Amino acid sequence: MFTGIIENLGKVISINKISNNHVIEIEILNLPVSIANGDSIAINGACLTVSGINDNTYSFHLSPETMNKTSFNHLEKNNFVNTELPLTLNKFISGHITTGHIDTTGKIEKILKNKESWFVQLSIDSKFLKYVVHKGSICIDGVSLTINDMNENMLDLMIIPHTYENTIIKNYKINDNVNIEVDYIAKHLEKLKND
Repeated sequence: MFTGIIENLGKVISINKISNNHVIEIEILNLPVSIANGDSIAINGACLTVSGINDNTYSFHLSPETMNKTSFNHLEKNNFVNTELPLTLNKFISGHITTGHIDTTGKIEKILKNKESWFVQLSIDSKFLKYVVHKGSICIDGVSLTINDMNENMLDLMIIPHTYENTIIKNYKINDNVNIEVDYIAKHLEKLKND
């Protein structure tokens, strides 16, 4: 479990295809705790398992499912990624509870500066709209954000300066693909309704 509050940025050192899987190496500096093989780290919102450690560089195996469901197939060497360590009992939940299971990807359609904040609009596959609501929470590349408005399959988000400066949102460009995790409570409610 995670909270959608980005703690650190990582840098992609390499991403290689090995057999049917991909292996990504990410340099993450200044982690506040010691990480071991088998631990989880959310990378752009996706919960990944550490499979190797070399100083400050962490390796992760990406399954075909992960590559199909996420924007990782667009990552390149030297790209930066959002990172978050798992939720602990003594951690503030400043965002919202997330699982690290990516539901779909979206595409950045607009980025506009609005005074000291930034307006970001992204498109999402319409079949996921039933899980998002006006002023509800959504997780974009691991960042817990509030949906300011919705119009058809477009979601409008406002990014405050702290979030902009401390996440990869400052690197977004039009047409970039982003990882999306919708509200998992809405998915459970849908299942209960249909059972």
